[in-house]
Amino acid sequence: MKEGDYMSDNGDIEEVLENVTSITKKKYNHLKDLRCYLAGPIDNAKDDGVTWRREISKWLKRKNVHIFDPCNKSVSHSKYKEVDEEKKKMMALKKSGRYFELSQRMKEIVHFDLRMTDISDFLIVYMDPKVPMFGTIHEFINSLHQRKPTLVVVEGGKKNAANWMFGIMDFNFIFDSFDELKAFLDHIDQGVIEADLSRWVFFDE
Repeated sequence: MKEGDYMSDNGDIEEVLENVTSITKKKYNHLKDLRCYLAGPIDNAKDDGVTWRREISKWLKRKNVHIFDPCNKSVSHSKYKEVDEEKKKMMALKKSGRYFELSQRMKEIVHFDLRMTDISDFLIVYMDPKVPMFGTIHEFINSLHQRKPTLVVVEGGKKNAANWMFGIMDFNFIFDSFDELKAFLDHIDQGVIEADLSRWVFFDE
């Protein structure tokens, strides 16, 4: 079964899982050592976008996936941070009209986050139509242009996704919930779904 064959015309994940009739006896762990970037709103998110990233990171780590989390960067220098005190400082700079300083800080952050996007093997993108986002869209478009597997969870389900998205990506990779996303990734990991190798890249150990 190929990745493009597993979805129904309406992208019903229940049908996907029901239609999988056989699982290869060979034990796969396709996701092992892959790098995943977690894209989603930060500036306008109530919790800075921390909670969902923390939860999906726990699950991905059990799959031996390396996480690139913009809310929890693996760097010691505070100038790259986007949450907590650093976010408060940037908001204060904007409020006081100190745009040059804000620009200098944000250039560093944008460079770092886009670099993480570039070197990731796949992206998980969380979109809430009620929350304004800009950087998330930038990362999302970059990922699509680089033909990475770009997996989107939309708050409230696929029906709430922007119409434009259906014209620029495969709607089968827009998910109604993180549970649906994890079910899909489980099948990619186990080799139940034959991944589209023009997007997924798996390395031998």
